[in-house]
Formats: sequence, structure tokens, C-alpha cells
Amino acid sequence: MTRLQTMIWKEFTQIRADSLTLRLMIAPILIQLFILAYALTTEVKNTPVAVLDRCNTPQSADLSAHLRASPLMRFKPAAQTEEELRERIDRGDIKVGVTIPTDFSQKIDRSEGAVVQLTIDGQDANAAAIASGYLQAIIQSWSQAHLKKRLAAQGIRLEQMLPLSIREPILFNPLLKPTWYMVPGLAVLLVTMITALLTGFSIVKEKERGTLEQLMVTPLRPLEVVMGKTIPFAVIGLLELCVLMVFAMLWFKIPFRGSFMTLLIYAIIYMFSSLGLGVLTSTIARTPQQVMFLTFFILIFFLLLSGFFIPIENMPPIVQKITYINPVRYFMFIIRDVLLKGSSFADLWYQGAPLLLIGILYFTGATLAFNRKVG
Repeated sequence: MTRLQTMIWKEFTQIRADSLTLRLMIAPILIQLFILAYALTTEVKNTPVAVLDRCNTPQSADLSAHLRASPLMRFKPAAQTEEELRERIDRGDIKVGVTIPTDFSQKIDRSEGAVVQLTIDGQDANAAAIASGYLQAIIQSWSQAHLKKRLAAQGIRLEQMLPLSIREPILFNPLLKPTWYMVPGLAVLLVTMITALLTGFSIVKEKERGTLEQLMVTPLRPLEVVMGKTIPFAVIGLLELCVLMVFAMLWFKIPFRGSFMTLLIYAIIYMFSSLGLGVLTSTIARTPQQVMFLTFFILIFFLLLSGFFIPIENMPPIVQKITYINPVRYFMFIIRDVLLKGSSFADLWYQGAPLLLIGILYFTGATLAFNRKVG
């Protein structure tokens, strides 16, 4: 058995002896994925809305009923005055107020174009824009249905009056389920966190026990120590990724349209980055608590600059350039493309090449820092 194999065997033996750590590697990760997949969503649902119907006609009542039929909104009791509507928005009871004017039915009957006012709480700009879009779409659908009935009475089809129509086939996620987008990204983040933390903890514990110095006076070279420490956690990270993918397919019904081997190869490439992060934090830190702080500090930047919450295209140009050194950005793209699009290894080379380069740089830099620290 070679020195590196002996080191790897020693690390696996230590991991197997720590039953608590073994349990913490799987159960909490599945729980986190389960909870966060439902909590972190781009959907805007249950927005509290109140309607102020100043017209009080069958047509305005029909529009109000059409609005209330939407499952995306949570309608509160109707407002009686504009002052009441504004007061309820001010105190946070509702987020959107819909005002139907007094001349609504008259203008509809005379084809003059009635105006429905949306008063929106804009503190959360993203939620406000989405809720406004939902309500506008609902009102427009009511307007189109009303016009269609009027034209049908005259023997005219609405489609004949429109200069164009839109077809919008949705590829890869036809039901627009947010979990299909969020869960693969969460799997990347959780695997990154676990592999980086466990690697950092393992090396720092050797420092605390004084056994790292003993390892360094053996025939083992520093690189062999680092490899012996990281390879077991790379194996654990790959196993955890497999477990998370199976859970995602069975529970969230996310399709796996690509090749498992393609995903596995790119996951191994990605491990250079996540394990390099663990080696780097253990080089700087002296205690497990410091490893945890440094890891979370770095992962926050990885997360925010990965496009997980904010599309990279929406970021300032200088920040977009910074994202090129973020390995999470590339692997999130790869895992989603493999699962949802069925992309092959060759299709993803333009994401895999920078991921490999970044991983080599991260791991080499962390190893050199480790060598200087213990040398």
C-alpha cells in the first residue's frame, strides 16, 4: 500500500469512527433541501389585495369576481373609500388596491376604454412588479373575454380583428415549476458547504490535536497529506450529490434528461474548487469555529454571484466580470442543463473548461499556502 493510500485509509477510518459526523452528513442535508426548496421560490403568491368598487354595476361586479377567482392572490374585504384603501396599504394590511371607477360601465358600454387603477405597495420592488403583472394579466383577460362576447354578437371572431397572435411553447420546464430551477442550485450549494467544511474541520482538528506536525515529520509529503485529507471528502461529496439527485427526482419529480456520467465527471472537476476552499480555510484558521466563519463568509459571495437569486445579466458590468472566477456559477449551470436539457459532455465544454481551470488554480493555491504554513 502506498503512502497516499495509507493516508486515505486513515482518513476513512477516522470518519467511520465518528458516527455523529456520519449522520450529520446525510440527514441535515436532505432536511435543508426539502425545506429550502419550498421556502426559496421566485413565485409571488398570496399577495393581499383589496378591491374598491365605486361603480357597483353587474359589469364591475363581474370584474371583481374574475379577480377573486385567481389563486395567486389573497383577497381581503372590499374597501369602501379611497382613504380606507390607502390607509390599509399604509399599515401593511394589503399590498395592492384595485379601484374600479364610477364611470367604468359607462365607458365599457360606449367602447371608450375604462381605466382600472392599481395602487401598489412598492417597498419590495420585485414582488410589487410581479403582483402588478399578475393583476394586469387578469384584468386584460377579462377585457378580452368581454370584447370577444361583443364581437361574437356581431358575428365577428376576435382573432380576425387582431393583427397578430403569440404562441409560446415552454421548453425544458413546461409547467414552470420553480423547484425544477431551485433544487439543482440548492444541491450545489449544500454539497459545496459540506465538502468545504468537512475538509477544513479535518485539517484543523489535526492541528488542535498536534497530529498534523507528526504527519509532517513522516515520509509523507505535504501534497500527499492534502490529497489524503481531501480525497475521502470528495468521495463523500459525490455520494451526497447522488443522494440529493435521487431525492430531487423522487420527491420533486425533477426529470433527469442527461447522462449521469456527464454529471459525475463535471462534479469531480468541481470538487477541486470546493475542496480547495476547505484546504484554504484550514490554512488560515486555527479552530473549527474559524473554519466555519471563513467558509460561510466565502460561500455568501459564491452564492450571491452565482446567478442563483439575481440573474448575472442584471448585475453591473464590473460585477459580472467578477463572477467569472466563481466556480458555483459554472456548476449550477451545468447541473441544470444536464437535468433539464439533457446536455451532453461536449455541449457543456465552454462551462467545464473555466470550471476546471478555476478548480486547478484554487486547489493549487490552497496547497501551496498549506505547504508554506506547515513548512
